[in-house]
Amino acid sequence: MKSKYFNIIIISVFSILFFSCDKIEEPYIKDEAVIWNGRKSIILDFTGHTCGNCPDAHKTIDELIEKFGDALVPVAVHSTYFAMPETEDTSKAFHYDFRTDFGDFWAGRDYGMGYLGEIYLPTGLINNLNPNALANTNTWANEIASVITTYPEYKIEITPSFSNTDSLAKADIKIITNIKNSKKLSILVFIIEDGIIQWQKNYKENPNNIKDYEHNHVLRASFNGNFGDKIKDNNTETIIGNIISKSYSLKIKKDWNINNCSIVAFIYDTETNEVLQAEITKILNE
Repeated sequence: MKSKYFNIIIISVFSILFFSCDKIEEPYIKDEAVIWNGRKSIILDFTGHTCGNCPDAHKTIDELIEKFGDALVPVAVHSTYFAMPETEDTSKAFHYDFRTDFGDFWAGRDYGMGYLGEIYLPTGLINNLNPNALANTNTWANEIASVITTYPEYKIEITPSFSNTDSLAKADIKIITNIKNSKKLSILVFIIEDGIIQWQKNYKENPNNIKDYEHNHVLRASFNGNFGDKIKDNNTETIIGNIISKSYSLKIKKDWNINNCSIVAFIYDTETNEVLQAEITKILNE
């Protein structure tokens, strides 16, 4: 009798463990036994609508999102001569202008070089704003994986809002210290948009020019310039729980779909240019 009850208990415990583990909520890292502690990685994907190799980078980002989930914050920065419109006639291919002041400064406008120097698309910056940190797509996954288990020194909270009256998007941001440190900090804040249907060149397709290509994570504008704002300009130690608050606003242009727009914010070490944390939040909740 004792053995019978013991067996029932074992079976019951096994059943509870089995069914309780059946559904795993994100965030989690697929295919790897990795614990994610909340540090998010940002990818600045320098791209262009006439860059025929750039859709490969877009595909890589899709695969990384599938693998890393919410641990990844991608931003597509259209830049260089690959971002130049080929015509002003909206009925013709490659008429749309994806360019931004941020993209022009960092990667170059038209045939001029930007802050990063001479670059070849597609390329990207992963968690780092140093020009020598530019990386090809085949290294992106490893760079993200190298920090995925790192406990973040900071947490970012974004509270977005939008006014239909004046088409003004606002972002109230809190930067909360998780680990004591003495780093100098800067913050960059973007607005990005998904689901833009426009032309894209793709050398792996025939014909090469794709009319109804879906452009995602597209940088629309920076709220606070090319390097952002310095939010801590000294090396005094910041205690756990310390909060820095910032607020930004930006007027939405008529050809932007506010329903597909999100706010991206990331903080970086002003002295080393290492990105320490990133966050993304949709402006309008569905």
